[in-house]
Amino acid sequence: MLRLRIYWNVILIVIDIYLNRKKYKIESDDNKALEDVSRFLDDHFAMNVNQETLEKISKMSGTKLKNLFKEKYGQSITEYTQRKRMNVAETLLLNTQLPIKEIAESVGYTSASKFSIYYKRYKGKLPSEVRNSVCNHHEIKCDHCE
Repeated sequence: MLRLRIYWNVILIVIDIYLNRKKYKIESDDNKALEDVSRFLDDHFAMNVNQETLEKISKMSGTKLKNLFKEKYGQSITEYTQRKRMNVAETLLLNTQLPIKEIAESVGYTSASKFSIYYKRYKGKLPSEVRNSVCNHHEIKCDHCE
């Protein structure tokens, strides 16, 4: 029984080391290329940027870019872009009276309903709930809160 427990603990340690180790060493040139890609995504978050464009910016293959990006930023390129969109949208919801449809368009969505679904997934609330809470907090009477 003790031997089985020891083997089990060793297996768990090996699995933990494997899962938590760095998969890719990021060289200096690659690191700069990844920062160039992230800056490009930050500047063009509202656009649907294709993979080929990012490969040209980074001078990497698609697989290498995806793997190194996830290693450096802890999320995929798509998730990075979505989070940027949602953070900008949140800022607009909290600090402007722009209609939700216009906010959706300004962060790259053609459909306000699709935007609402993604916003709820990332932020835990619907855009209308965020907007209503701001209006109620500041006792603002606005068209989109009713």
